[in-house]
Amino acid sequence: MFFSTYARKNRLLLATLFIVSPVIASPAIAASDIDMLTEDDLLVEIPIVSGATHMEQTLPQAPASVTIIDRQTIEASTAVDITDLFRLVPGFQTYYVNGGRKGVTYHALGDEYPRRLEVKVDGRSVYESLFSAVTWSTIGVDLDDIEYIEIVRGANAAADGSNAFLASINIVTKSPLVDTGLSLRTQMGSAQTRNAALSYSGKIGAVDHRTTLSFRSNDGFDDGITFDGKSIAVDDDSEAASFTFKGLWTPSAADNIEFQVGVTESELGIGEDSFVNREMSYQYQYLNWSHLSEQGNNTQLVVYHNDLNLDDDVEPQKISEILGVDDSSPFWPLGPVPDTTIFDGSNRGDSERWDMELRTTVKPADNLRAVTGAAVRYDRVSSQSLFDTLNPLSETSYRAYTNLEWTQSEQLIVNAGALLEDRDSTNVYGSYRLATNYLFSEDHMFRVALNRSFRAPTLLENNQMGFVRYVNPQECSSGSTAPECNPAFRDIILDAGGISDTDIKNEELKSYELGYAGYFMDKALSLDMRLYYEQMLDIIGERRDGYPDLDNFVNIRDNTDTMDVRGIEIQTVYKPNERFLLRAYYSYSDIDGITCHTSPENAGEPCQEYRDLDKYSLKDTFGLMASYKLAGGVRLSSTVNYSSKLQHYRGQRMDKFTRVDLKAAKSWDINRSSVDLSFTVQNAGDSYAEFYEHNLFETRYILGFRVTLP
Repeated sequence: MFFSTYARKNRLLLATLFIVSPVIASPAIAASDIDMLTEDDLLVEIPIVSGATHMEQTLPQAPASVTIIDRQTIEASTAVDITDLFRLVPGFQTYYVNGGRKGVTYHALGDEYPRRLEVKVDGRSVYESLFSAVTWSTIGVDLDDIEYIEIVRGANAAADGSNAFLASINIVTKSPLVDTGLSLRTQMGSAQTRNAALSYSGKIGAVDHRTTLSFRSNDGFDDGITFDGKSIAVDDDSEAASFTFKGLWTPSAADNIEFQVGVTESELGIGEDSFVNREMSYQYQYLNWSHLSEQGNNTQLVVYHNDLNLDDDVEPQKISEILGVDDSSPFWPLGPVPDTTIFDGSNRGDSERWDMELRTTVKPADNLRAVTGAAVRYDRVSSQSLFDTLNPLSETSYRAYTNLEWTQSEQLIVNAGALLEDRDSTNVYGSYRLATNYLFSEDHMFRVALNRSFRAPTLLENNQMGFVRYVNPQECSSGSTAPECNPAFRDIILDAGGISDTDIKNEELKSYELGYAGYFMDKALSLDMRLYYEQMLDIIGERRDGYPDLDNFVNIRDNTDTMDVRGIEIQTVYKPNERFLLRAYYSYSDIDGITCHTSPENAGEPCQEYRDLDKYSLKDTFGLMASYKLAGGVRLSSTVNYSSKLQHYRGQRMDKFTRVDLKAAKSWDINRSSVDLSFTVQNAGDSYAEFYEHNLFETRYILGFRVTLP
């Protein structure tokens, strides 16, 4: 039934014809360019990946489908922001929630705070427990600081833990050894885009370092029209300033010590039809010690600390202003309770994480490799508006894992991985993956893989108590005698925005995959195909229930959703020489699922109202990036993205769109220095909506300049 679905739609045939077209056309290309090709052009590097198992593997050895966005792709791409790069990855959704707030997710469940996707920078997890999501504006990584990005497409909990429920991303920044000297980069253009970065790579004694100062700003989307036809003033401008330092010390031939520190101060407007200003302060410290033994075993100790503080500038309001009813009116809903101000003008939150992980890679036999690790993590969050308390909430979690690679023969490789996690809020649970790779030849591999993964509820999902009370505890905690601090009024709840069920269970994923990876034309062309089926159970969503507040209902976080996702992904990279680069992908996914929308009348009773989740399926996406360097040194690039219509999870319905980006760049070498000039056109066509209907992404023009000094 599954396979016949795709046969009926003929999508696989069309995608395959597109993918193999470079192979069919290659003789003509080779014949016309044969005099220009050199031996160096044919020495194509084979990508090495490590994200799926924490062991270095070639793509045919890996137990999962992996996409690599390398430095050449980043340079040639039309990306202005890191999240733009994920528009080159099959199955991924990338969108603006607001002008400075981005969302990235895989396959489904892409709301304003996408969860279930592990994102790391140099192995340091950057998703925040306070939101259960990544705040992309605070990670402080400039595009020019990235060496490559490795994306594991599919569940990776067996290596990265609970949050790698659907996929995982590792952004690898440049080593201090890659460049030396000073680099200044600027971008300016539409939407008041003002980006700048200053990097310096050098030595401080025995320490090689790369230090970057960066600044980003834009004024977001223009004013627009809401879904009900009302005019809306969109106030979602943003700016962020970051400092990062990456140091590398090699005290011996067997030891490397890498350490990083970073600070980001950002400010952005967030909201849907009304906006508040959010200020965020973010800092991190990171240490990675690596030791290579005489036997060739590698041991790593990774320790890091993340800390995020935010403050939302909420306008003080009285109850009467919100309801439009004076407390002297007979329609005043609170009876003898007088009017009062319920917001004090700010909404603060904190999120902190400490993590320590020790892993070792060994080779107990010629045909067997293994990596084993153990880690402990401490998370602490606080937010009165989210948890209805001034006291912080914390959780300690432990995880232990092992991944094995057994080369049974030249044709057969077996990967097996398992991970155990233990948290304060849940019992011990385990995730595992088993994959068998069969190599038809050195350049062609067929893979069968299965996963069973669990995702534990985060601190937010387990403890949310989003109450708006008549009395703000901060105003009355000092024993105030104000009338509104009367003890009789202290327990009045005006609005229950969202609360957590008392018995939330782990989410569960079962996935099955058929994969193929192959190389053609002396490895100048690579092809990756993934056919998958994912069954997700006990997904944490929200259901409605009655509640004795002013609007008489509440949203309750609970295990409300069940869904099956079927799909296919095809990606290809064609790189015959250093002048030409072609990347293309096609993905199709289909969701079959239900959610409990309305709670049962009595505990233990069946759900009152179920709703289909099929509309959240992003059926078709297609991407193509082509780049060619002319004889005069000008590089021309183009990116095309197509997305079928989509109802965003917790967002609005978007029509299908095709986006075309264009870029022209030129580089000049002057003595030992270089100067680069670029001009980028994003969305060279009709505007389209991102997440909300009034977020119209119109044509944008970006001028870039870079100078590098020795």
